[in-house]
Amino acid sequence: MTTKRSAIIEIHRHDLYIHTMNDKRRLRSLDLNLLVVFEAVYRERHVTRAAEKLGMSQPAMSNALQRLRSTLGDELLVKSPAGMEPTERAVELAVPIQGILAELEDLLANRRFDPATAKGTITIAAVDYFNVILLPPLMQVLSDQAPGVSLRITPTNGRSYELLDVSEADLALASFGDVPVRFQKDVLRNEGYACVLRRDHPALLSNGLTPKRYAELRHILHSPGKDTRGSTDQALAVLGKQRHVALTVSSFIHAESILTVTDMILTAPRSVAARLAENPALTTIPCPVAVDANVQQLEMLSHTRLGKRPLVAWVRQVLLEIAAVDPQ
Repeated sequence: MTTKRSAIIEIHRHDLYIHTMNDKRRLRSLDLNLLVVFEAVYRERHVTRAAEKLGMSQPAMSNALQRLRSTLGDELLVKSPAGMEPTERAVELAVPIQGILAELEDLLANRRFDPATAKGTITIAAVDYFNVILLPPLMQVLSDQAPGVSLRITPTNGRSYELLDVSEADLALASFGDVPVRFQKDVLRNEGYACVLRRDHPALLSNGLTPKRYAELRHILHSPGKDTRGSTDQALAVLGKQRHVALTVSSFIHAESILTVTDMILTAPRSVAARLAENPALTTIPCPVAVDANVQQLEMLSHTRLGKRPLVAWVRQVLLEIAAVDPQ
């Protein structure tokens, strides 16, 4: 019995040795440039666009993709009406390959990062608060300290995790709550809400704005997506009240000119309200309803594996320092 078990163990060891040697041969035969090709096609979902991104011809890109398919023994990306759709194997490989490429870039880069000579593009997926409040000082720092760096700002559209996972964003700014362990989260700001309205608004003639009177006004709702209710509506519902949202806008800035010529009111984070009230025709007052503190928090996410580039780390630190300044 012992002899039979030993024979079985030796067979398993032999099989493991063969598989290990095959894996090593496959690794030695793998051109690392093919990983760059895979990442580009996976991200773009289009061979021609991926080729343009990498400065390759379309035939060369197709040939490289075919070589990678042959090496890995999987179609990886297949044509569909919507573009190149990844196979299950491609989805499994995507994040590890993106991590490998990011780490290689870090290893090959100059260890001593110098923003003054740095070049590159950082993509930030962010809510509108960032655009209004944090983007101007960030651009001022980049202009002064890192003139060769470019920023690309895109809306989160509720896709922050996905954008970070596929490297379509380097950083994401919104309110997240609990996040998966593959992300690092930093709290940037936590502030209450205020209301913005005309200086000669009839509501200012009374002694304070009660929740009842507040609900009766015509409101502007800031909502970049399809939501027709905001955190203020949830707070009013607790009081058994409902407001009339007369206008929904995708950016706070769109509300400014409308507030100056109507009796409408906008509820926004205090620093955004203060920014809009720089218009001499507008003023701010405290929000008369208590909004959940969790939705008043601005947080920044970076990928623990894919966000290690020195440039990304530097921009992240700059944002932490900017956000630490008291907005009031």
